[in-house]
Amino acid sequence: MTTRSVAEAPAPARESLAGTAEDNPFFTAGLLGAAREHLGDPSVTIAAITDASGDVIALAPIRPTPLGRLIPAMAVWVHPHGPLGTPLLDAGAIDAAAAGLIDAMDGGRPGRRILEFPYLPLAGPVADALRHQAEITGRPIAVFAAHRRAMLKRTGTDPTLFQQAISAKKRKELARQLRRLGELETLTVEHVSDPERLAAALEDFFALEASGWKGRRGTALTLREREKAFAKAAVAGGDATIHAIRLDGRAVAMLVSFKAGRTAVTWKIAYDEAYARFSPGVHIMLEASVALLADPAIDHIDSIAIPDHPMVDPIWPDRLEIGTLVIGPKGGGLRYEIGLALARLELSLRPIARRLVRTARKKAEALGARLRRSPSTGSPPG
Repeated sequence: MTTRSVAEAPAPARESLAGTAEDNPFFTAGLLGAAREHLGDPSVTIAAITDASGDVIALAPIRPTPLGRLIPAMAVWVHPHGPLGTPLLDAGAIDAAAAGLIDAMDGGRPGRRILEFPYLPLAGPVADALRHQAEITGRPIAVFAAHRRAMLKRTGTDPTLFQQAISAKKRKELARQLRRLGELETLTVEHVSDPERLAAALEDFFALEASGWKGRRGTALTLREREKAFAKAAVAGGDATIHAIRLDGRAVAMLVSFKAGRTAVTWKIAYDEAYARFSPGVHIMLEASVALLADPAIDHIDSIAIPDHPMVDPIWPDRLEIGTLVIGPKGGGLRYEIGLALARLELSLRPIARRLVRTARKKAEALGARLRRSPSTGSPPG
């Protein structure tokens, strides 16, 4: 069994991964290539595991990383704009694929490295296969940063069936909002996947996102050169759809989604805050959900959202348990335990740091507002 880069793997071998145990849109060639070019660093390499016939049976981007910011480890690479780290393992050879990936991540230190699998679905076949290989080789297993985020599973053939889980009162209110929104101007809903139209739709998304709070905070994609370049390359190279609600042709809500195999992810969302009373973000999420589930190939949609998200959690009934799986060296050891302890300590301190940042930001915004309201003393009257 060997490790090759994606570029070195022949086309038929790459196609053999169509039967993956779990899919990951961010590890498809288009999105992974875009991320490595625009968001990655030189330490990221591709572990592509082949079987005796040369077919690829496992694939994941990997890089060295410090566990707990101190202890050396090797991790599957997950960037902030793609929080799903499921390695691609061939469903028909999942044990060999998991073993090969672990061997590749160990490199020249078989059984001695600490291996980290961030943003991994913890209840799926990939996690099970990795745990099994760790257990049979005498390596300890740990999980941290576990949480549950909103996802949507297919139920039958009706793509709107999930809406029955929303309370009758909420459904009535949502219908009223959409009706009122449509009374303002001509309302249209579109789902753009045609490559010739995607680029223009993405430019609309950039403008819409920058018009809201992300623009004010400077985090909108169009304001960050690398992130904007990644978005353009990902949409051009991936199986992307841009969903939009428009009034007289003007976008008031948009969402970008990606698909791979049986999985879709809702990637980025934006809406016109002038229409906030109509909940345009909720409506574009509902419209995109129905459109994605209308594809019979899609089994589930991952929101890739934070836990307890106030917008998507109330309208999607299902949850995905996700976290970081750590495989230690054979027999464990002090460095492994220190790394885990530091990682868990860092995780416990993050909410405190976020609260401090939010408090500082609010104080700065309040100060800025007071200064703007104050009369100018820069020049004399008259």
